[in-house]
Amino acid sequence: MEFLIKFDFKASNNKAEYEALVLGMKMTQDAGVLLLLAYFDSQLIVKQVNGEYEAKKESMVQYLQQIEELKMKFKSFQLQQIPREENVKADSLSKLASALEDCKMRRITV
Repeated sequence: MEFLIKFDFKASNNKAEYEALVLGMKMTQDAGVLLLLAYFDSQLIVKQVNGEYEAKKESMVQYLQQIEELKMKFKSFQLQQIPREENVKADSLSKLASALEDCKMRRITV
């Protein structure tokens, strides 16, 4: 599942990554997905979600708690890291979102 989101608030790179993960998990659940394998290029996010790194900022801890709750709704959930250069579609979508001036919902195929 690929999607583009544009925040109407300032977000750090990590916050944007967590927001995308949470939204993606919710969208797949709404679509009835029970087995989810997600690929992320952020080593920090993947290792925090997989319990290999500890989140220190309270905002990141809150995201992790939300993700843990969402994970329980899947029969299987895996988050794997991929190299940034292998995540070309996501990179293209993020650049497109940054360039959008309005926030109207629309579908753009990449």
